[in-house]
Amino acid sequence: MVTPGGARPKLSRELIVTKARAIADASGLDALTLRELAHALGTGQASLYRHIADRRELLGLLVDDVALEFPTADPGLAPRERLLKVWLDLHAFLSAHEWVAKVIAEGEYISRNAAPFAQRQLDSLTGAGLGTEDAMRAYRTLYNLLLGFLLNKHPMGHHLEAVPPSTEDEEFRWAVSRFLDCLLPGEPPQGQ
Repeated sequence: MVTPGGARPKLSRELIVTKARAIADASGLDALTLRELAHALGTGQASLYRHIADRRELLGLLVDDVALEFPTADPGLAPRERLLKVWLDLHAFLSAHEWVAKVIAEGEYISRNAAPFAQRQLDSLTGAGLGTEDAMRAYRTLYNLLLGFLLNKHPMGHHLEAVPPSTEDEEFRWAVSRFLDCLLPGEPPQGQ
């Protein structure tokens, strides 16, 4: 990676994470090796070790980086609509970064940057009338539903003629909407 003047930009953790994310987005997580990353940065693999300990640390940094971009929804929306919007937006965001769901699902990396997202969801759920324990269970259910949709590419049942074809986005919208309908029965859906 060389700038127009011919000089390489100074290697930094931020630059390493940015390039690693670009590789993972373009080619998948399996393509993200430290050797490939060093090559893409125009440096030697040993130079990376001045900024990161290993691939494990790099993946943790990538999860932290992505979590900063988790969506927020308009607090002026009714709780059910706010929840629906943010989970649909998160599904769209993570669909654009396919490797993230796998890393999250493996459970090895806990991002401190994801905590504000989780807290906003818990606040929305308690604001909709759920108790703290039910809000936590609902949050975990929504998160597992999201990961299930992102990770499961098996077309089970889609070959049936009686089932009209739909996109993954439509299927996810349907699932989250129905879950919220059951969870928040006192709040009628708007525009559904």
